[in-house]
Amino acid sequence: MDVTGGFDEAFADLAVLAHRVAYRILGSAEDAEEVAQEALARAYARWARVSAYPEPWVARVATNLALGRWRKARSGRGIRVGSTVEAGDAALRMDLVELLRGLPRRQREVVVLRYLADRSEQETADALGCSTGTVKQHAHRGLASLRSSLIDAPGGL
Repeated sequence: MDVTGGFDEAFADLAVLAHRVAYRILGSAEDAEEVAQEALARAYARWARVSAYPEPWVARVATNLALGRWRKARSGRGIRVGSTVEAGDAALRMDLVELLRGLPRRQREVVVLRYLADRSEQETADALGCSTGTVKQHAHRGLASLRSSLIDAPGGL
């Protein structure tokens, strides 16, 4: 039995998804490409388990890998993230990373798929195995929490 059946067909869409998510967090096409490659390698290795829900799994892995790159870059371990991005954009991305980390898991998944991966409510619901009402609820709560965090931040909006 071929445990990777379907991976080849899903590869192109998953690669675009992983790159889009990583790029929106990191701001660097090269870094996003590396993250996407790693996310897809991990998906391939675990395809038998994740083939039933590949989009949310790859989006989550790409998000986690991109967040890990941010942590390493902030700690000064020699990784350049978003080297082509202006300092103001980099600061905003860093804030986004921190705020996303603070969201509950389901809200973070919905926000990442819906707004970072540009999925519709229905596509997000299908990917997460829930209703569009649940997606709307988590998106609303997640965005409200992000807004609140931005307003409450020192020098907020």
